[in-house]
Amino acid sequence: MAELPEKMTELLKLLKMTNTTEIDCDAFWEKAAELSERETLDADDLKDYLHHLQLCPGCAEQFALLKAVIDGHNDNDSI
Repeated sequence: MAELPEKMTELLKLLKMTNTTEIDCDAFWEKAAELSERETLDADDLKDYLHHLQLCPGCAEQFALLKAVIDGHNDNDSI
């Protein structure tokens, strides 16, 4: 039962971080591959995507894995 207050605290924290408009996971993944391959990123274009990564641990983990695969692939190209 002690888990419930911790979960409620985490939920309230996430709710406080939400913006008036949010992108969902589907909208995030529509652009994820393109974003992970860019050499430079424009912060204004990315703020909604970065914010989604802060709020969605599932997408954050999957995006990190995608980025690691792409970075590893790029490292192998130079060998």
